Amino acid sequence: MQKMHEEEYSFVILQKENMNLREKGKMKRTIYTIKRYQKLKEPIKLRFKKLVNGNLSLYLDSYYQGCRTYLFLHLYIIPEIDDNCKRMNTETIQKALLIKNKKTMELFSTLTTELGDLKKPTSRESKKEEIRLLQFVEQYANDRKKPDTEKYHGRYATIITLMRHLEHFGAKNTLLSEVDVDFVKNFIDYLHTTSDLRNLNTESKKLSESTIYLKYCILRSVLIEAQKKKLIKENPYYLLPANYKLKRPDSSRCYLTRNELSKIIQHPCKIPQLKEAFLFSCFTGLRKSDILELKWEDIIKENTKSYINKKIKKTQRWLKIPLSSQAQQWLPPRPHPAQGLVFNNLAHAALPKNLKNWLSQIKSLKKDITFHVARHTFATLELSLGASLYTVSCLLGHKSITTTQIYAKVVDKDKEQAIKLIDKKFQVTEE
Repeated sequence: MQKMHEEEYSFVILQKENMNLREKGKMKRTIYTIKRYQKLKEPIKLRFKKLVNGNLSLYLDSYYQGCRTYLFLHLYIIPEIDDNCKRMNTETIQKALLIKNKKTMELFSTLTTELGDLKKPTSRESKKEEIRLLQFVEQYANDRKKPDTEKYHGRYATIITLMRHLEHFGAKNTLLSEVDVDFVKNFIDYLHTTSDLRNLNTESKKLSESTIYLKYCILRSVLIEAQKKKLIKENPYYLLPANYKLKRPDSSRCYLTRNELSKIIQHPCKIPQLKEAFLFSCFTGLRKSDILELKWEDIIKENTKSYINKKIKKTQRWLKIPLSSQAQQWLPPRPHPAQGLVFNNLAHAALPKNLKNWLSQIKSLKKDITFHVARHTFATLELSLGASLYTVSCLLGHKSITTTQIYAKVVDKDKEQAIKLIDKKFQVTEE
């Protein structure tokens, strides 16, 4: 069987990504060529993994003396949208082939049992090039990065903070194969005692139970992925004692009651647009990021009705929110032409401080109010007024109704407390 050149195989990979655009005959030939190449007996093969963002991550698949090892090259094939991208892909493939050829030459020249990352390590010295834990976590994060955006997105941002804690924990050079039960137990203990790493210049608070649980779950998912790729034999999480298997903590949501909301409406603010933006969020459920980026073009007027039609920043999903008359009341005067930011006089950095200074003037308001409390207020207000869980979930733009159920539990708890107040008020004493 004639051996296909690596360069040819690499571009066959690119062809495979666009097979839906090709003729049926060419498609069959491409599939046949790939399968033919994969049957070739080679100790080291260049393979790829398709990422969420559409790129292809290149890695080496080594099989020698019954031991399989993967070496991630941190080289990526990008969609060939123009000639520059094609040139970059050609250079990337050449780099990958040079690494592969080098590793192949090392394999055939040494013929020893000490083959570094091309063989199962037998000593600390032979583990130098084995994949590190932080290296694999970074790859795991990149695979889950939101496509078509350079900003952190959802779970990706949380994984990045996990990496910071692992480094702070002392796992900077820890190999993936060294992560065992004791490592996980010690890391869990660390999470319970460490502080928030976002601002090391000030005295930070301890991590909340929900934050600890989230990082616990992500590391578990990372190790599950490593086990699937056969980079570790077993997931140490499955071997943890019962007292180390964390459970999801009961979630609580700070929100404003109707009485508290009325007091805020009546209280003046030195920054009028701050008050307008906060109350607009209370009656729409929009996050602070979406409030600050809201444009007049996003507010659609049809006859007597108005609604917001906007791509939400966090989820990158389009959301349509009908505007109540109460919500419209807190919109600034509509300019002509209706263009630009709706709330254009708010400084993002100073927003938390200004909000706290304003609401601290209301003496009867004992809660620690952040801008996100407005979103919680909208959710609990809608549910308490009889809106269905599904409707509120859609208005908030939740991917899962499970997230919305937290607010339902809050409302149910308040109902139970209200009933207890009646019992307390009308206690019957036995004569």
